[in-house]
Amino acid sequence: MNDVASPDANIRSGIFETACDVLGAAVLVYDNNDCLVFASRQVSRYFPIKADLLKPGARLRDILGSIFDAGLRYGIPPEMRHKMINREEWVSTRISAHWREHHEAIERLGRDRWIHFRKRRLPNGYNISTLTDVSEQKKQEEQWRSDLDRIALTEEILHTLPNPLVIKDRNLAYVAANKAYSDIYGTDSDSILGRSIWDLTDAENAERIERDDRSVLDSGAPISVREHIVRVDGSDLYTITRKHRIGTPGHYFIVTVMQDVSELAVPDAVIVDGEVVVRSPEGFVEAQNCFDPVRDAEKRMLREQISIDGVANFANKRVLVATSNPRVEAFLLGELQSCGADCCAVRSIVEHDAFLSMAAARGVKVDLVLVDDNLIGQDGVLQNAYGVPVRLVAPEGIGQDFLRALAEEHELLSGSEPPMGDIVTPMGFSDDWYIATDVDALTPGAVGDVEVLVAEDNQINQFVFSQILEGMGISHRIAENGEEAVALWRKHQPRLVLMDISMPVKDGLDAARDIREAEKVLGTYTPIVAVTAQALNVDMQNCMDAGMDDYITKPVSPDMVETIYRRHVLEKSRKSVA
Repeated sequence: MNDVASPDANIRSGIFETACDVLGAAVLVYDNNDCLVFASRQVSRYFPIKADLLKPGARLRDILGSIFDAGLRYGIPPEMRHKMINREEWVSTRISAHWREHHEAIERLGRDRWIHFRKRRLPNGYNISTLTDVSEQKKQEEQWRSDLDRIALTEEILHTLPNPLVIKDRNLAYVAANKAYSDIYGTDSDSILGRSIWDLTDAENAERIERDDRSVLDSGAPISVREHIVRVDGSDLYTITRKHRIGTPGHYFIVTVMQDVSELAVPDAVIVDGEVVVRSPEGFVEAQNCFDPVRDAEKRMLREQISIDGVANFANKRVLVATSNPRVEAFLLGELQSCGADCCAVRSIVEHDAFLSMAAARGVKVDLVLVDDNLIGQDGVLQNAYGVPVRLVAPEGIGQDFLRALAEEHELLSGSEPPMGDIVTPMGFSDDWYIATDVDALTPGAVGDVEVLVAEDNQINQFVFSQILEGMGISHRIAENGEEAVALWRKHQPRLVLMDISMPVKDGLDAARDIREAEKVLGTYTPIVAVTAQALNVDMQNCMDAGMDDYITKPVSPDMVETIYRRHVLEKSRKSVA
């Protein structure tokens, strides 16, 4: 008896190994006693086990045990992966799968490796197992699913956009269109895809749109046009249409976004030179949202203070600015430089003295020192020891000059003629901006010609109230103490009083009581709303006891004032009419 393998068997084994290399698969063959008959050399690429266990005659149980010991745990359900796995249970489970007539699964080995297991039991009891690395395929599938999710999200976002949007390829065929665009033509997005503009509109408009698309596609320069479109239901749509090119050479796309400006289209004259005429929203001024009227008035005051006889003549002069306020420093230096001055700044009296001392020692003449009156110790600068002229500036002074600057700014913004000459009396203010300071000097007014009376002693808050009420188109007067408020109430009989609680001469509570007492004689009633810095229960109760009807807290806002006005004036008027 000869136990030596025949030469033909060795040839068949070599052919088998070569076939495994070509297919990129590992193969294991077991007999009907679960002993290894053949293992291709590719098996070691999948399982880090000893070479002795991959020789013919090795038991399946020993091979599985070695795989488990190497840290590999395939074939475990997801809900069991966080639990402790028993070695014998895992081996027994894998042997059970091994004895199935056919078994196939894709298992994850490690962080980013996926293996396709195939097991087939032949009629003679032999088992053939193959292992194939499908990691790249799984990564592509995961990327594909991720891309699909991303595409679905993008389509959902596009469809929910309120403005019509469409995307065309380099052949100007539609590849994407949102719901707003589809609604213009009374169709759905899927019906538009793959078609062209020639399928959706008349030849004249189609030719114009295609010409614009070609221009953007060829040049890459975006364009913006105003269009008049008639929807499928016959309604008019006025848009500002913007076209952009995206993508890479050879793969360009045209993105068209249409902004609905139907509310801004000029009626009865919508087409001029082939384009829709669009008006600006009423009251819109470029960069108006960046305008600060208080700061602008402050700057105008500073310009007046540094000028001589109305002329800022600083050309070729050396000027030193002494201020600890960076904002004031930046403004003054900017103004001086624009006038041709050679200037710099110091931020304390110590720096001021040191600068002038060094300038004198070097023979450098300083022509003028501008001193901020808020600078600590500025009194000592006014009489400096170097004979340099000094001028005091008050950048944050709140007084007649500041209020005059605000009033002038108001006149300019409202479009009326600017006041002639200096404003030296309260009567110089426009009617709605009048701030009472002398009750005896008030001009007579018709009863009820003022809608709102504001009692407020803080001049910044006075300005805020005036801006809000003027923006609402409400005539008003402002009193700066409680006594003045009572006098103005008697004179004008307003429809609403906004009463600050804390004021000099007479506080808001006493003023409210005086008004209520007077109303008993006159037989009238005016809603009084308290304006307070804090809304404590005790404060609110004191306001109610003084006869007030409501309250608002500082800082006040336009919405707050409008709500109060509607509640106590407009609604009351409606009830009276009813």
